[in-house]
Amino acid sequence: MKVLKKIGIVLLVIIVLVCVVSLFLPSNVKVERSLVINAPTEIVFEQINNLKNWDKWAVWNQIDPNMTKVYFGPEKGSGSGYSWKSENENVGHGKLTISESKANELINTDLEFADQGISKGGFTFSPEGAGVKVNWYMDMDMGMNPIGKFFGLAMDKMLGPDFEKGLTQLKQVSESMPKETIATETV
Repeated sequence: MKVLKKIGIVLLVIIVLVCVVSLFLPSNVKVERSLVINAPTEIVFEQINNLKNWDKWAVWNQIDPNMTKVYFGPEKGSGSGYSWKSENENVGHGKLTISESKANELINTDLEFADQGISKGGFTFSPEGAGVKVNWYMDMDMGMNPIGKFFGLAMDKMLGPDFEKGLTQLKQVSESMPKETIATETV
């Protein structure tokens, strides 16, 4: 019995320690990556602003080519979005919506992944030499759940490489397109 009592006390101490430490961990987590793309801003912007183009460069769209997607809203820009479902555990199900789109400046998104709340994300565009610097970010609120806060510490290592690969593929797609300016309108 003494052994069980000691094990119980050790477990209780560990749980209390995890809870106390989590009080000092941030609730908000931001993952962010940038890349300079040597293509006109209009071309790069259009690859992101039209969600149907994401199949060409977004990592998660490529993991499961059999996932089902349902597009809604306008073809591009504010209010456009899609929901997806996949049997692949790395893709799951969710919904992505463009919440704001300013031509060649920014695209903000709302991402609902597997019923875990909404994460805010987006892209900003700034001139860089003959090209454009694209900054891709995602802000997540991990809440007050101690496990969620510890999980938040790993988000940059989990999502960062996918952002980097996606930006690299966006660069390849954008730089291979004709350099003619695509007419865009503020949406």
